[in-house]
Amino acid sequence: MAKKVSVHSKYKGIIVSKTEMRKLNTSLKAKMKDIADLLIDQLSYIGEECIRIARESGSYNDITGNLRSSIGYVILYDGKPVVSGASKQYSGKKGEGEDGPPAAEALLTSLQAKYPWGIVLIVCAGMKYAAYVEAVHHKDVLTSAEIKSEALAKQLLKGLVE
Repeated sequence: MAKKVSVHSKYKGIIVSKTEMRKLNTSLKAKMKDIADLLIDQLSYIGEECIRIARESGSYNDITGNLRSSIGYVILYDGKPVVSGASKQYSGKKGEGEDGPPAAEALLTSLQAKYPWGIVLIVCAGMKYAAYVEAVHHKDVLTSAEIKSEALAKQLLKGLVE
């Protein structure tokens, strides 16, 4: 049996929303913040894994310690750093790696301007010759970390990004 619906003549044939938009907006913002926090946590794990892999599996001969010391990461949320994986100083055969951490910080700071919105993970080797070591000498500086990070991202972010 059909349900009889009485409609006020003023609204006949019109659907009237009785949703409180302020509550809906507040609820959506809270959900967005929860999702952003979860995404930042996952990216932080990926960043830590990247720098661990890059530092441990670098196939180059680290003479001064600067290249290994210049590996770090930062997570940006709308252009502002929220998490950073501080570069750590490592000693080499002929140096203490003191130039590495400032080089990483400088490169990460300069890259922040390129990503003014969204949530971004940046992993870098701050020494200017890092790309040269990979391209010319065919040594692993960040390549293995990049490959592992892509696999981790697919695995960890599967439920969030779909």
